[in-house]
Amino acid sequence: MQPRQGRNQSRSVPHFKDLQGVWRSQGYGKILAIEGDRYTLFEETAISCLPLYRGNLQELGHYYEDLAVSPGGQAFSAHRVSGVTRIGFRRLAALPAHAAATPTQDPADPEYNFEIFWRTFDEQYALFDLKGVAWDQAYHTYRRQIQPGSSRETLFATMAAMLRPLKDGHIRLHTPSGHYNAGAHPALYQRLTRELEDANDDRELASYLGDLKDWLHGLIREDYLASGGRHGGNRLVEWGRLSEGIGYLNIRAMAGQSGRTGEPAADLDAIDGVMKAVLADVGHLPNLVVDLRNNGGGYDGVALRFAAYLMDRKRLAFTKSARHGNGFTGKQAIYVNPASETYRGSLFVLTSELTASAAEILVLALLQHPRLTLIGEPTHGILSDTLERHLPNGWHLTLSNEIYRAFDGQVYEDVGIPPHIRLHYLGRKGREEGRDPMLERVLKLVGG
Repeated sequence: MQPRQGRNQSRSVPHFKDLQGVWRSQGYGKILAIEGDRYTLFEETAISCLPLYRGNLQELGHYYEDLAVSPGGQAFSAHRVSGVTRIGFRRLAALPAHAAATPTQDPADPEYNFEIFWRTFDEQYALFDLKGVAWDQAYHTYRRQIQPGSSRETLFATMAAMLRPLKDGHIRLHTPSGHYNAGAHPALYQRLTRELEDANDDRELASYLGDLKDWLHGLIREDYLASGGRHGGNRLVEWGRLSEGIGYLNIRAMAGQSGRTGEPAADLDAIDGVMKAVLADVGHLPNLVVDLRNNGGGYDGVALRFAAYLMDRKRLAFTKSARHGNGFTGKQAIYVNPASETYRGSLFVLTSELTASAAEILVLALLQHPRLTLIGEPTHGILSDTLERHLPNGWHLTLSNEIYRAFDGQVYEDVGIPPHIRLHYLGRKGREEGRDPMLERVLKLVGG
């Protein structure tokens, strides 16, 4: 958890000084202890309270901002700087008893690490019902495989086996010797693998997919974009004209527009500059294609900032709730607040199975647009923020601890957001013809 510059640091720090004591988050498994001008942030399960970060209150303002304290001083909420979530905290009389017991445990003990791993998911993972996975049964199946002398390799393999049925691309297990991602492979990977096998081509799938992406990007730039095109935002945003009546906007990621890693506030500033240039060039055109087919995500706040330049008025983007105890926190409503100047025409948003995470949040935020057409494939279906957690042995992991709901209450986790017009991304027929079928469909629909 690297320090990030908070936008309201000077206003947040005095409030933290007034919040002396111990606080438990509502959802998210955090304990925050403030003493004097210092803080300690713990990760909690029913059997552990692991101290992770310590520092001064000015540093705490790099993580949380916009504090709101209850009248009685027994609760507060804060906005997480790196996202769009407000997290609530309630006062405790003291640190929980297992905070004192945690340092007495051997951090390398495989059984202790297994127990915390299992409880972390049991207490925080939001999608067991949706995935149809009985986590209690997984415990009984795999617990016997871990003994006091079990190796780190055995522990890693056991955890990976437990995570595999969840098929969740936001679940990752990181260790010094290896990493595991529990995501399911999209059908696109299966299609391209068959193509390689049929052609006796020994290229790696990742290399083949990369070549096809490069081919399509070149095709669009050379054959579809009149006068080439422009780019900005650290080359992650590209735009131009497909015809006299159709603009084109390609957003490749929901982070990094500033060129600085892990600084979403700087990315937002960069997006403001880029989108003003986009609107100046193509904002007057009656139709705009927004290409998200290769956008694997980033920050929700970045997605919402792009939406602010595309939405006609303030609208509900989605609601979200986090796993809390045996249920969930209350639904937090997140809105798109339009920028001072926005695009007013018809939107054609292109998606694929590679459109994931925060890129899906942009699609979710645009669903109430009055002139929206989605073309392509269902998005990947991993919308929840990733909750980062740590094990005593130094391993860390991420998991999905939230449920996102569209403006109408629909949940698209796991299934993805479906298009209005379904077309394959990187389909063989289009490649053989040297055309982009999705752009061709837009041109046909609007007569461009």
